[in-house]
Amino acid sequence: MTRISPERKTAYYVGNGIALLGLLLFLSVFVTTALNFGNFDNFDGQARSAGLRAISGILLIIIGSVIHNVGARGLAGSGVMLDPEKAREDLKPYSHMTGGMISDTLDKANLGDHFGVGSQPERVVMLKCSQCRFLNEEDSKFCQECGSEI
Repeated sequence: MTRISPERKTAYYVGNGIALLGLLLFLSVFVTTALNFGNFDNFDGQARSAGLRAISGILLIIIGSVIHNVGARGLAGSGVMLDPEKAREDLKPYSHMTGGMISDTLDKANLGDHFGVGSQPERVVMLKCSQCRFLNEEDSKFCQECGSEI
C-alpha cells in the first residue's frame, strides 16, 4: 500500500485552512454590508475596505486551492511539474483507492461476478465430435449437431 508523505498531508491541510480563511474573509464583505446598510457615514472608506477584503479573500481561496491540490496529488500529479512517471507515482494512492472503492461497490451489489471482478473465470471444457468436428458441452453423450456418440 502506498503512503502519502507527511509534507503532502501538511500542505493539504494548510491549503484547506488558507482557502477557508479566504472564504470567511470574502463572506465578511456581505455581512458588514448588510449590517451597515443605509449608513452613509464614511462610505468611501467602507467601500475600499470591502473591496480589499473581497479581493484578498478570493486570492486566498485560489492560493489555498493550489496548495490543497499540490498536497493531495503531489507536484507532478497536480500538473505543477511535468513528469509523467512522477505523476503516476504521485497519483497512485488515489487511483488505487478508486479501484478499491469500485471493487467494494461491485461486491456489495453482488455484481462482481458479472464484471469479472473478484472472481476467477469459469473454466469451460468442450468436446469435439469425431464425426462432424462440432464442439459439444463436456457432459454431452451424443453430438448436438449430428447425433453420433461421443
